[in-house]
Amino acid sequence: EKTKTFGRRLFWRDLAYFQLHSFPDMPTAPIRRHYSLLQWSGDDSRLRAWQKGNTGYPMVDAGMRELYATGYMQQNVRMICASFLVEYLDISWVEGEKWFHDCLVDADVAINAMMWQNAGKSGIDQWNFTMSPENGSQDPSGK
Repeated sequence: EKTKTFGRRLFWRDLAYFQLHSFPDMPTAPIRRHYSLLQWSGDDSRLRAWQKGNTGYPMVDAGMRELYATGYMQQNVRMICASFLVEYLDISWVEGEKWFHDCLVDADVAINAMMWQNAGKSGIDQWNFTMSPENGSQDPSGK
C-alpha cells in the first residue's frame, strides 16, 4: 500500500511538471483557454475572510487557519478549501494559487498550479465534485 501511494505521488508530480513545461503560464492562466472568459466576483472581503479562516464554515476555516499558522494543510482539506473558494465564493482559482504558494512551506510551482487549475475547472483533470461546506452531505451521521 505504501509503495502504491508513493508511486501515485510520483506520477502526479511528474504530470504536474509535464503540464508546467507544456503550459508555462499555468500558475496564472487557464490551460483550457476559454475559461479565461469566466467572470469572477472579485470580492476582496470574501477573499480575505477565506485567507484568514473567517468564512463561518468550520471545516474551511480550520484548514485555512492551519495553513496560515503552520504552512501545511492535509490534501483532502486542500481540496475542500479550494472548491469552497471557487464554487461558493466565486473567486478565481488564481487567487487561491497565489495564497497557497505564499503560505505553503512545501510550495511547488507545478503541483500547486495543477491543483488549482483542476479546482477552477480549467485544468486537464477537472475535479467533478463539489463538497458541501457544511460537511454533512458526505456523512450525515457525523461518524
